[in-house]
Amino acid sequence: MMEQLTEDTVTNGIGDVEAVSNVLNSIGISDEEGASGNTIDEEMTKNILNTVSNLVQSDFKVSDDETESKSASKISGSMVNQIVNVAKNTKVKNKIIKSPRVAVIAITKDAEGEPESSGIVTFTLPKDGRNSKNLQNCEVGKSGEDERETTFLMIETKNGEKNEKVDMAIVLITDSTLMPDTKISIVKKEDAEEDKETVSKILDDLKKDMNDATKADGGELTKKTYVNSFITEVKVENPPEDFKLNLFMRPSIDIGDTNSSLNTEAGGKRVQVSYVCARYNPEEANWVNDCETVYDTARPADGVLCLCTHNTSFAVLMSAYEVDRGYAQVQSYLTYALLGLSTIGLFLTLVFLLPAKSLRSTRSAKINICFTTALLLASLMFLIQDAFISAEDTGIIKLKSTGCAVYAMIQHYLWLVVFVWMVVEGFLMYLSLVQVFGSHISKYMLKFNLAAWGIPLPIPFIGYFVFTKKHTVGSFTFTDHGYLADTMCFIRPESIPFYTLFLAPIVLVILINLVFFVLVAKVIKNSKSSGNVSDQEQILRQLKAAVGVMVLLGTGWFFGIFMSFPAPQFQVGMQYLFILLNSSQGIFVFLFYIVLNDQVKSHWLVKMGLQEEKRTTTSSSAAGKSAATKQRRSASPPLQITLTTSTKTPVPQMRNTHTRVQSMRLLATRRVNTSFLLSQTIMRTFNFSFIRGSKFCIEELALYVS
Repeated sequence: MMEQLTEDTVTNGIGDVEAVSNVLNSIGISDEEGASGNTIDEEMTKNILNTVSNLVQSDFKVSDDETESKSASKISGSMVNQIVNVAKNTKVKNKIIKSPRVAVIAITKDAEGEPESSGIVTFTLPKDGRNSKNLQNCEVGKSGEDERETTFLMIETKNGEKNEKVDMAIVLITDSTLMPDTKISIVKKEDAEEDKETVSKILDDLKKDMNDATKADGGELTKKTYVNSFITEVKVENPPEDFKLNLFMRPSIDIGDTNSSLNTEAGGKRVQVSYVCARYNPEEANWVNDCETVYDTARPADGVLCLCTHNTSFAVLMSAYEVDRGYAQVQSYLTYALLGLSTIGLFLTLVFLLPAKSLRSTRSAKINICFTTALLLASLMFLIQDAFISAEDTGIIKLKSTGCAVYAMIQHYLWLVVFVWMVVEGFLMYLSLVQVFGSHISKYMLKFNLAAWGIPLPIPFIGYFVFTKKHTVGSFTFTDHGYLADTMCFIRPESIPFYTLFLAPIVLVILINLVFFVLVAKVIKNSKSSGNVSDQEQILRQLKAAVGVMVLLGTGWFFGIFMSFPAPQFQVGMQYLFILLNSSQGIFVFLFYIVLNDQVKSHWLVKMGLQEEKRTTTSSSAAGKSAATKQRRSASPPLQITLTTSTKTPVPQMRNTHTRVQSMRLLATRRVNTSFLLSQTIMRTFNFSFIRGSKFCIEELALYVS
């Protein structure tokens, strides 16, 4: 009788749900959760399920009004509780009873024909049945490899870490009609519509939704979400103390690779589809995300693991989220442009320092070379990653693969090495400018290298192996990559590994170097220049030194701490400051180590013949005396008489004139060969500077060890 009353799915509404619920109450099927009732035979259960199936196929057209939505949720919640009680009171146990849209089974662990194997229940359905949302061919199967392709639901009950059999009632519903939520959209598919057409409509709808997304009253972004799985209602009788419920759920609609299914919009937004496990809260008429979700973003159709600690109505929700905002593309171009120039600057720094033994022999130069080498390696690893890794997972190195993990760990390690060298740079400046006396450190390069290359070494391994976990439900195993990001081979942003193993070291480095910076800046401010230097020139020198110290010590990373602040405009400003200061760090290294370093400039100008080598007063006087002696010995007697009989003043004048003529001839000859010398020097240094830079610190270590 009820089945006939609900056959017209077009006209069914929330009032029909309430009417059916009242009828079920009248025949002894309570709407109270966990209530017991009269035993029901299999045929009556089928009739009830067919009636509810008609309601599930209907469109109740629930208003967006919160009060009306909660009222409809309360009525629907009563209906769901009654279906669970129907499953529990059905005489037949451990057998699935089906209708087109609803199926139930009551599992008793001690009854005959129990489908449960080691606390695991498996449900199978051919793919066409999943696409058409028809449960008539649903079966309870085994958790074996032979049924992986047809398995759409697997339920695992555990007591702690061990599987445990329990008594439970399971209800499967194809649509979320009985779980009204104003933020949830129901996938509508016409009978003659192809699967690809349905997917195209959903993706277009999600794209449009991202453009039209608005802020709700609570400040949260309101966007469209679909239920992309069968609703699974699980009620466990007397759950164990440390109860865990793990579900494997296969999406009803295969939308393809979530990394490439949604392309970049014309407005600059790049949106991506994501899945999340959720449970339904009938009191608030909404879906709540309080389960851990694990799935392969490259192959979401393989299934989703939902790791929960409670039993209720579960589903996999599908929505789109924004990956890159409109300004992200500009930031990306700016980053690569500045980082490219920085890489060139770092390479030139090594080219000009390494070939000159007199320049690289000092303590500060050795540390500068090691810091520059580490920063160059880290910058190169970041720059070349696009050649091997793609956000769409089409690169040589696949996302979340072993190669990707190795690449991410190397990048993580190199940046940590750079951070330590920045502390060493700050410490060296402190010793040189503040604690001048007593600043000698025995075997300093051995100690600094061991600290810089040794301290960060275990951190990437800890991050990867601690936060990469494998979860298994039956024959399905998924890896939770808590360390790796979804679209690049680096640490996952805004994750525990990112905050503890990357951001925390940055904060520590900044705090240490800020102390050094304050001390060094105080010395710079109080220093007085020698010679005729105006106040304006002195201020400019101090400003140049202060900026150099600030950039070289990595204080630009300070702005990276605030890039996660929720305020959009403030966040954008911090991102641009962070990019400008840190992506150009190599440029500042080249400027302060080479261009603004008088000693380095003088060395290479003399080497290239563009400047005459400066000599000390003592050596110049000795050279003058030697030249005068040679002149007197080679002079003719008349000239010698003239010189001896005349005053002494013309002699040094003639000697100085002769020396200047020789110097001018020598300088002219050098300038003729400037082009040849310059090209020869650059080619010679280019061939081995980068290799020597990477070996320099190792050679220093070997020297001290031997």
